[in-house]
Amino acid sequence: MIEALWVERASTIILTVLSLVVSVFDVRERRIPNWLVFPAAGLGLALNSSQGLDGLFFGLKGLALGFGLLFIPYLFGAMGAGDVKLLAAIGSFIGAAEVARVLLLTVLFYPLLAAIFVIRERKVKLTWLRFRRVFFNFLGYFVPSFKIYAMRLEALDAPQVASVTTPFSVAIAIGTLTALYTTFLR
Repeated sequence: MIEALWVERASTIILTVLSLVVSVFDVRERRIPNWLVFPAAGLGLALNSSQGLDGLFFGLKGLALGFGLLFIPYLFGAMGAGDVKLLAAIGSFIGAAEVARVLLLTVLFYPLLAAIFVIRERKVKLTWLRFRRVFFNFLGYFVPSFKIYAMRLEALDAPQVASVTTPFSVAIAIGTLTALYTTFLR
């Protein structure tokens, strides 16, 4: 069996490189290629398998939880399949407990990242309008007068103008690197 500290260090280096490469690729191409995440998941399982059967199960549980945590949002169209596979691959290296921490960190950093993309594309006013419209439309299920306000906001919208999209993989990368190099939320 390989020394556990060596496996942890190798995992940290590989995940750092994977996070950065996937982020750059996703920002440029708006997709996460399978040729990056599938071999990474296999490598994570192989590294953990070097610790024996317990290590294999550790990696498999992380892979399964990483996949499961984002699969439902994927089904509802909230994110792409590449994000799901990326978190699963990350989980294969760090296990279930740490992949849950990575997702929590990701969710904490995502709004800041989204704000940066909105400001960069100069769509703050449009984004704020659409956020309010969705919010008041939701509240309209409980208080009908909010539905009327949401319809007024919809009249102000410019549907031909695309909303800002933020690559979730960048937030996953930030969450992963924060989990790897800090004790924040541990």
